[in-house]
Amino acid sequence: MGLLAHAQPASVLFVGNSYTGTNNLPGMVSQLAASLGTTVSTGMVTPGGYTFLQHSTSPTTLSTIASQQWDYVVLQEQSQLGALPPDYNATAASATVLVDSIRAASECSRPVFYMTWGRQNGDAQFCPSFPYMCTYEGMQQALRENYLAMAEDNNAYTAPVGMAWKQVRDTHPGLQLYVGDGSHPSVQGTYLAACVFYCTLFQQPCTGASYTGTLSADTAAILQGIASATVLDSMALWNLDLPEGIGAAITGSTSSAWNTVTFHHSGTGTHLWTCSDGQTSTDANPTFTVDTPGTFTFSHTYTDPCGNTDTVTWTYDFIVSGIDPGAIQDGITVTATEGTIVLRGAAGGDTLTIYDLAGRAVIAVVRGNGTLTVPSSPGVRIWSLHRSNGERISGRVVVQ
Repeated sequence: MGLLAHAQPASVLFVGNSYTGTNNLPGMVSQLAASLGTTVSTGMVTPGGYTFLQHSTSPTTLSTIASQQWDYVVLQEQSQLGALPPDYNATAASATVLVDSIRAASECSRPVFYMTWGRQNGDAQFCPSFPYMCTYEGMQQALRENYLAMAEDNNAYTAPVGMAWKQVRDTHPGLQLYVGDGSHPSVQGTYLAACVFYCTLFQQPCTGASYTGTLSADTAAILQGIASATVLDSMALWNLDLPEGIGAAITGSTSSAWNTVTFHHSGTGTHLWTCSDGQTSTDANPTFTVDTPGTFTFSHTYTDPCGNTDTVTWTYDFIVSGIDPGAIQDGITVTATEGTIVLRGAAGGDTLTIYDLAGRAVIAVVRGNGTLTVPSSPGVRIWSLHRSNGERISGRVVVQ
């Protein structure tokens, strides 16, 4: 096999806790990449035990995200919370808030979810409430499912460290990936994670890297090979086939009459919208008006500030009477007034969950006219709307 072409230099911010900070994973990624001819600069925000919920409201985390244009921002949840059911805690909602913060800081940043590993012998704390947590295998499967769902919901990459970890356990049980607590990574475990991150970010194998840390060449070669195969044999599964940038897909549409529609996109780059009746627009949120009912084809080509281009095409039905299916999800707002949080524009059966900063949840079901008022004590609150059609929307409000 010939030498790999060098990947482009990259900047990577790691947001997590001790799983990331132990053995200085960001530094190990930089040294591994350097030995393969690639320059990687890193930053990290990794207070011990920190959760997505805490990071999503942390001035330090948010200011670090906004401090420069990171190429990648890695998100690692607290090790137990990432394996629990999505409706049990604020993990999924807070992940969306973090991703929104990343993209608000720079469209060109790619969020990467750091799929962690199950504890060596399962998790005793949550075992009584969630029996699958009693074993490594059950916990690992839950981590896999939850991290893949967060990546899919947020158009982000997954770095499948946990699945490479499982492969090492299955095929090389003599390698010690854990330290004595059965939770945190040994140097071998961190090196495996670094290999997975190199393969994920640059979509190239890391086999043959001369940097081995304190490991023997044979052990490093095993971990390099497993990391490369885990990532590169299933790139679509880890969402690595996503287009660069935020893509051209619209974020919604609104309509004030049967014959008008306004499409929305958050990109600050250049836009080209076309309609099958010949109308065009270069606005970020264009309005189209038609003369007759019918089905029309639209396309949107978006070029982000970093030069990445994406195009999507879809059809839209203009209907004289009845509900316009293109606008059924539109008009949802969540605002905070003194002592209350108000949801407007939802549908009956939608479920609003509000989390305080301790992760406690208040759940309310929308009935009637789609407006819901929920009492709340003052402070920052994370909210998550689970729609009856399966869609999830999340955000953050400040209650006075």
